[in-house]
Amino acid sequence: MKKNRQAQIAIIALLISAVVMVVGLTFSKMTTVETRIDTNEEALRDAFNAAESGIDYYLKTGTKTYTVPTSTAKADVSVRNLGNETVLDFGEYTPEGESEFYWLVNHTATGLGTSYFGGNQITVRHKGMDGSLAINIFYRSGSGFGVKRYGYNFSNNANKRVNNFTDYFGNQDVGVSPIPANSVLMTVTPIFSGANLSIVGTGGTFPVQGEEISSVGKVGEVGAGQVSKKVVIQQRYRLPSFFLDALGSEASVLSN
Repeated sequence: MKKNRQAQIAIIALLISAVVMVVGLTFSKMTTVETRIDTNEEALRDAFNAAESGIDYYLKTGTKTYTVPTSTAKADVSVRNLGNETVLDFGEYTPEGESEFYWLVNHTATGLGTSYFGGNQITVRHKGMDGSLAINIFYRSGSGFGVKRYGYNFSNNANKRVNNFTDYFGNQDVGVSPIPANSVLMTVTPIFSGANLSIVGTGGTFPVQGEEISSVGKVGEVGAGQVSKKVVIQQRYRLPSFFLDALGSEASVLSN
């Protein structure tokens, strides 16, 4: 009993410190798009560097236009929120054993808010996976936190199933319910196989997950001589890996 109480206290302390002090925006994805390829490789490189510098300049100053001091290259930056909708699909491949994060509560300048996802079901979808999914929903419970666990087997291969998981052979999605009150975070972890993951909410809208920043670097005058390069990054709210490792090994005292 004493050991369980100590473990519970440690987990709650980790949760509080993580969501209040460590939760932040981190780069999770970066893509580049060549909107016009010119034979001038130097101009193309300058456009790419301008696009990257435009993002850095925006992150430091909040200004969405950037001109390279030493050349004619410039960048235009645009920003949109990720989330605030019923479908979350970040377009990322989640490797086997790694977790995708989906926040079920809003964020403020100092940590987590109190505007929760109010739906009664979350449908988890996967593409290209031949294995299982472990799903955890962390929620506020009084002055502490709890975790609701779900597990599903999608593979017909007996060697790619987890004991005590629900068999869902051949399906590409599964509806997870009930959703605990005051839910904070859902993590989805592919087992035996990686997957492209997304979630769909029923009866509620997911809060903002971060932002997507697009920067278009340009070199030359508008017309046939202009070279453009587009860089897109996602900044999403994340938790450190040690936090999930601690929950995975100790959180049974708080789970149901």
